[in-house]
Amino acid sequence: MSILKKIWNPNKIKDILSLERSKTFCVMPWVHFHITQYGTVTPCCQAPWQEEQAFGNINKQHIGEIWNSPKIKSFRKTIIEGNVDKRCDSCFVREKSGFTSLRQITNAKFKHKRELVLESVKNRLVVKAAPVYFDIRFSNICNLRCRICGPWSSSSWYNDAVELGMTNKYSPAITQAFADTDKFFKEFEQIVDSLEELYFAGGEPLVIEEHYKVLELLIARKKTNVRLTYNSNFSSFKYKHYNIVELWKQFPNISIAASLDANAERGEFLRKNLKWNDVLENRKLLMKELPHIEFVVSPTINIYNLLHLPDFHKDWVNKGLIRVEDFIPTLLVKPKELSISILPDYFRANAIEKYKSHLTWIHSMSSVNDLKRTHMFEQFKNVLKALSANETEDKIETFLNNSSAIDKIRNENTQEVFPELKDLFQL
Repeated sequence: MSILKKIWNPNKIKDILSLERSKTFCVMPWVHFHITQYGTVTPCCQAPWQEEQAFGNINKQHIGEIWNSPKIKSFRKTIIEGNVDKRCDSCFVREKSGFTSLRQITNAKFKHKRELVLESVKNRLVVKAAPVYFDIRFSNICNLRCRICGPWSSSSWYNDAVELGMTNKYSPAITQAFADTDKFFKEFEQIVDSLEELYFAGGEPLVIEEHYKVLELLIARKKTNVRLTYNSNFSSFKYKHYNIVELWKQFPNISIAASLDANAERGEFLRKNLKWNDVLENRKLLMKELPHIEFVVSPTINIYNLLHLPDFHKDWVNKGLIRVEDFIPTLLVKPKELSISILPDYFRANAIEKYKSHLTWIHSMSSVNDLKRTHMFEQFKNVLKALSANETEDKIETFLNNSSAIDKIRNENTQEVFPELKDLFQL
């Protein structure tokens, strides 16, 4: 009996919509190829990167070999059967908190590829088409040292991490996906014509040379219709001889999520080495030179910035830098000691009032009906839901100890920048 017949009545199967409505289905392993900065190939960017949990390693196997390996076919089978793989916990934690997950976003984006799922079920879960959606983390090279990050995603974090005991001085500061970059590009060139979307993150993609070589390859192959999606700290538009603005002018379909967690001084504190004036100038330049680019601010909600996000949102809207709907907060899940879920009741009560007031402001900016259909509106509503959830975990001491340790290393003072946290330090 085939997997398809085992699960559904074949007489009622018209398409894959039944899977799309599923609370467990994810289209990723049929369309998506994620290469970590360690060279491992994993289900997505939110899954564990370690080799024992990966589908393969790009330095040991070819793309095609990994794409239909026993490990990925087993993963597809788990999904088809309606089961949950432990590597997918991040999405389900996010959904449980009311936030939209990567699973849900990808299902909606690639529902036009549902036939690939049906075809694979009839073909022992082999996907004959090449991946259409690539997420390549060439390295952990980054120019910032964000408070919510670490050496695994930022080379600039290395010295701090050594002092904090997060890594040792013999570990490499820079991790790179490819032992032989030329070999990868030769493989990549063979499937470039099938691409629909490329996702760039890091590290920081705008200071990673291989990212620019990918764009040059696409331009040379006249494949500029590929959708380029970025998660960027938005700090620098020039790298060596490259000018990203000039390259972007050749791509009609670009989306940028700027990882900015707070305004001005607080923004610079949370993302160490960031120059806020550079951020403002880059945004103005983008609006002038590349108005077709889809742009959103994508802050990560954590203990530090919780009470300041509404004011940050208002400020950028009032200055005409974004539309009200172009501010998409994301709930931090890990590390737990930075999650808003560990905050004491009195702190969360203050935050709830702040966010209720902010939703009132959002209502005043446009049609309520229109805004209710936006991802932004849902995310802010879900912040309230997360704040109201009774799932606190005693990690405050860990947060305080870590924050104080980083303050000492960086000669900073969390309590001066975020005075509302002073009471926590007195606990």
